[in-house]
Amino acid sequence: MPQEEISPEKQLAREVGQIIATRRKAMKFTQAELAERMEIEKETVSRIETGHIAPTLARLAQIAKLLDCEISDLLKISTPDVSDRALALMNRMENLSDGQQTILLDLFGKVALAMGKLNAKDRKVVERFLGEIL
Repeated sequence: MPQEEISPEKQLAREVGQIIATRRKAMKFTQAELAERMEIEKETVSRIETGHIAPTLARLAQIAKLLDCEISDLLKISTPDVSDRALALMNRMENLSDGQQTILLDLFGKVALAMGKLNAKDRKVVERFLGEIL
């Protein structure tokens, strides 16, 4: 059976849905929690995130407000970028004291600086090591 071609509109709905799902998870909301805050059914959130339905502009504005971002952030069609990773990291660190957060941010900065100075082979060794201990 030949594979059905996906329309550009359907592909866009899928990509926007994936961004919404990524941001929702970064905010530590379940689909049910987001649906409750939006006063819609959980299934509707699921259908938006999977691209089965495309949200209206009004719905996008509501989602953006609940996910603490701009509508334009929900329309950035690309793989998760650094800002998504930074948001997820901030969420993980929110229960730490200011001092602990400062220590970790200093550590991240020093590791990033050091990694930038390594050649590709040594960088892979360090990445593997960090992956194993974390």
